[in-house]
Amino acid sequence: MSKKDAVVLASRTLATLLILWALSEVSYLPERLHSYLNYLNRELSSAPGIQYMRHSYLIALGFLITRIVGYVLMARWLYQGGPEIEELLLPTESQESPARN
Repeated sequence: MSKKDAVVLASRTLATLLILWALSEVSYLPERLHSYLNYLNRELSSAPGIQYMRHSYLIALGFLITRIVGYVLMARWLYQGGPEIEELLLPTESQESPARN
């Protein structure tokens, strides 16, 4: 197996792992969305605890969606491969290495 084949195998394995993490995060989406919508439908002049929970679930929902999108984009980037992925997973030695003390 050549180094290029090993890099492709490693990058696709990482991409698969990231897709599985994204699917795992998607499983939390209905619960977070339901909780947010539950507090969203309450009166705006309600108790401060309700407003706190509304904002808390909105923040949690926002970060959950951000993680899902981030995992999918990173998986897509790793799956496509290319020279930048090869350099990331198997860096080449530079010609001029700094002198160590």
